[in-house]
Amino acid sequence: MFKDTGGIDAASILLNLTDYRVIAATHESSGRQVLVEPIATEAACPSCGVLTTRIQARPVHRVKDLPAGGHDLQVLVRKRRMACQEQACERRSFVETTEQLPFRARITARLSQQLVDEMRCELRAVSRVAAAHSVSWPTVMARLNIVGELVGNVDRMFIRRLGIDEHRFRKVRSARGRTGKVVRIEPWSIVFTDLDTGKILDIVDGSRGAAVKRWLKARPRYWRQRVQVVAIDKSSEFRKAVRDTLPKAKISVDHFHVIARANLMITQVRRRRSHEVHERRGRSTEPAYKYRKLLTCNLENLSIKQVERLKLILETDPELGVIYGIKEHVRDLLRATDVHEFQARWAVLEKSVKATKMVEAKSLFRTLSAWRRELLVFVRTRLTNARSEAANLTAKNLKRIGRGYRNHSHYRVRILLYTAGLRPC
Repeated sequence: MFKDTGGIDAASILLNLTDYRVIAATHESSGRQVLVEPIATEAACPSCGVLTTRIQARPVHRVKDLPAGGHDLQVLVRKRRMACQEQACERRSFVETTEQLPFRARITARLSQQLVDEMRCELRAVSRVAAAHSVSWPTVMARLNIVGELVGNVDRMFIRRLGIDEHRFRKVRSARGRTGKVVRIEPWSIVFTDLDTGKILDIVDGSRGAAVKRWLKARPRYWRQRVQVVAIDKSSEFRKAVRDTLPKAKISVDHFHVIARANLMITQVRRRRSHEVHERRGRSTEPAYKYRKLLTCNLENLSIKQVERLKLILETDPELGVIYGIKEHVRDLLRATDVHEFQARWAVLEKSVKATKMVEAKSLFRTLSAWRRELLVFVRTRLTNARSEAANLTAKNLKRIGRGYRNHSHYRVRILLYTAGLRPC
């Protein structure tokens, strides 16, 4: 049963271009063409607002639109140049505009939205999306920059828990400065994340501490006063920058990096003991080397067979047994749920470290002592930098797809849009 379309022709329904109706559809040697014109027969003057129906001219313009029927479709728009009949108005004529085709637009609004959606929902190169819709690279990037200005306005966001992380976007280089001295260039990229939503707030290039301090100082005073907790890794530069710019905010150190430091301590002792006992590095015939990864695993996650192998390693070398016990004390410390429990477990860890003469254990304890205040904040809040690490991985994947990092502002917009969460893709 056919539904009454109210006098609208079938071609206009298939094209589905809002506020336009199809006048003619042809198949030329260059492809399919469709001629459309606005449905409204009157328009308001943009200067005086007086409605007019007098038409001065009907110029035809070619615009880009979404493909129809799986193939490109050349859309020709018959725009009406209306004559303003208000005698007191300085404007004598104007071109009729619609929601789909604003003034001087060369692509439809729905195509612009499609370009932005494809770039935001998928990790694709800009050139690929531009080629798929037969538009130029600057056309796609211009649409992204317009939306990026709205998404990247950090000052209007309410941030309570902030995450800061960094990564290198290219290899370390050396260059000769103005004074003739060779300078080491470390291309750091700092990622700021909202830990409540996982959204990337901004990406800044530059020196680690200086870039964080400069970005935080650029935020309004009311924005900085709202931040309650900042999660970072064990970076003294980040900690100093946050303390200088956000004096009221608490700093939480990510427990993953603390455990990684404890595992590094075990690896250092294992290597040292191998050279002291065998005067060489470990071999696969030795349990301490063959099952070395068991020393860094969580004991509760090991199988019965793996536990037996771990016991064999620890019984073979007493120093490895002592250092493994210190590592487990560090894990117990991070599992504390309140301040009193933390203090009690800290005392146990300190006693164990003082009882041994191993420099690796004392080095670890000095590091933990320097970050004791931040560890207490972690125990109280249980705030980690996991979402910052995930956002960091997203940024690096996007830069890999770009086949090189050249323009920071372009990739910044891509990354912000990808994590903005405007609507489900």
